[in-house]
Formats: sequence, structure tokens, C-alpha cells
Amino acid sequence: MQWEFATQRDVGVMTLTGFLGQDATHRFQGAFDWAVARCSGPLVVDMTALIGWNCSGEDAILDATGRLSADRGPLAVCGLGERGAHVLATAAALSVIRVFPDLDTAVAALAAS
Repeated sequence: MQWEFATQRDVGVMTLTGFLGQDATHRFQGAFDWAVARCSGPLVVDMTALIGWNCSGEDAILDATGRLSADRGPLAVCGLGERGAHVLATAAALSVIRVFPDLDTAVAALAAS
């Protein structure tokens, strides 16, 4: 798994590529913490370019929500497409994670809030 970080309209965007599985969870956690330290506003994890993930990858994203301060609101993810993401869908239903179809929609919604 590789990652990049950028800011769009005061929204932090962490873009993931590759495969987010058990072997990459430690790398994701370090990258996420790095992004949180450099972003004072909301944060979205863009999963559009991932070729896939497994339950360990989903769990790593869910675990990351606890490392965001309450004033940022819930973590946002985008780019899941038609790929299954049971853990993230359940978290979204519980309002722990916000799920958006694409990056533009996510940034627009988060920048407006």
C-alpha cells in the first residue's frame, strides 16, 4: 500500500493505492497519524485507487477514527464503488464514519461543514 497526502479546500485528503491488508495496516496507521498531525480540519481517506482491501484493512481504518479529535467530526472515506466494505458500511450506519461516493463529493460536503 502507498499513500499521498494533500489539502483541498481546507480538507485533508489521504489517497491510498495498492492493497490495504494485514501486511499494510502498520504502514496505514503511521501514515494516518502523520496526516492527522498536519491537518487541522476534516480528513477524508480516498480509497478509489486501491485495488482492494480485506477485513484487516477495514479494521485499520475503523481504528483510525478513534485518533481524530471530536471537533473534526467523523472520519470520511470515499471511492468504495461497488466493492464490498462490510465493516465500513456498518460503521457508517452507526455514524462513526461518513461514506461518500467520490472525492469531489466528500471534499464539497466536508468543506461546507
